[in-house]
Amino acid sequence: MNAALAIDSRDVDARPNPDRLDGRIRDGMAITGRQTGVSPVIGQSPPWRQVLRQGAQVAATDTTVFLQGESGTGKEVVARFIHRASPRKDRPFVAINCAALPEHLLESELFGYERGAFTGAHQTKAGQIELASMGVLFLDEVTEMSPTAQAKLLRVLQEREFQRLGGTRLVKANVRVIAASNRDLRAAVADGTFREDLFYRLSVFDICIPPLRERRSDIPLLIAAFLEGFSRSTGCSSAGLTPDALEMLVGYEWPGNVRELHNALERAAILCQGGLITAEHLSLRSTSVVAPRRRPKLSDVERRAIEQVLHETDWNKSKAARRLGITRTQLYCRLRKYGLDGLTSKHAEGQEDGQGSPPSVD
Repeated sequence: MNAALAIDSRDVDARPNPDRLDGRIRDGMAITGRQTGVSPVIGQSPPWRQVLRQGAQVAATDTTVFLQGESGTGKEVVARFIHRASPRKDRPFVAINCAALPEHLLESELFGYERGAFTGAHQTKAGQIELASMGVLFLDEVTEMSPTAQAKLLRVLQEREFQRLGGTRLVKANVRVIAASNRDLRAAVADGTFREDLFYRLSVFDICIPPLRERRSDIPLLIAAFLEGFSRSTGCSSAGLTPDALEMLVGYEWPGNVRELHNALERAAILCQGGLITAEHLSLRSTSVVAPRRRPKLSDVERRAIEQVLHETDWNKSKAARRLGITRTQLYCRLRKYGLDGLTSKHAEGQEDGQGSPPSVD
């Protein structure tokens, strides 16, 4: 073994490995983007990076995860990201929306049933838990489960086994559960609609998904990804956006979050007929648009995003460019444009004078 690579064993457990974690984040983002087709996992804002960092950390384990966030924030996207960054990535990912099915159908979908269990059960059917064997079961809107279904799910999490409807044989459940809701799980426990013991089983590792209005610097990246996806999947291409349209999208409050952004852009891409998307092509609720005096300028959003990434990468411009998804030449142009090139030079001088960490290698 090369002596230069030797590390004191006392430091190994105490010090995280950011390079390994960043690698898991990049791999998960790339694969999840290809799976969804529209790459909604894209984002570089600090709140979104924190979500991905937490997702990558918990992915290596079999720990149960609970995702909380408003409707349309991308909870299933984060669940798929965790799945693809985990040892179970080659096994099934099965998603079920607990709010979309009535009580009796939800239980039969989850746990399956034996022949003759109820009228119409002409043959045995495996449930979603069995179909997700060795993989991940994603339970969206888990707070909408009936009390009976909650009790059965608790047994799955505690004992790793269950019975099909109408059955007596125990079926083993080797499955990782990721649950999600747009409701506050603690509030659901407090009002008596959700079991407290199930709450403690589900909320082992909580991740809060930020609304789009709290990660505005990601909006231009999402716009580019969505428009590229429309061109491939539906043939609705556009030449880009006018400055006023882009300013409107960045300044909008997005009550429907990423899902609403996707739908608004898809409609606009159809209306523009291959030309530029203008503000007139965007069908946005006027009551939710930020007042003009409060709208952040696009240049300010971009400048803050670049400065934040530079801080996170210790002003290493090669790493910063990779994180931002641009070339080093493009980054240098933006540094000059926003007056950040002087700051990078001062930082480098400080490192040479011993005021900072050793200079990064670009």
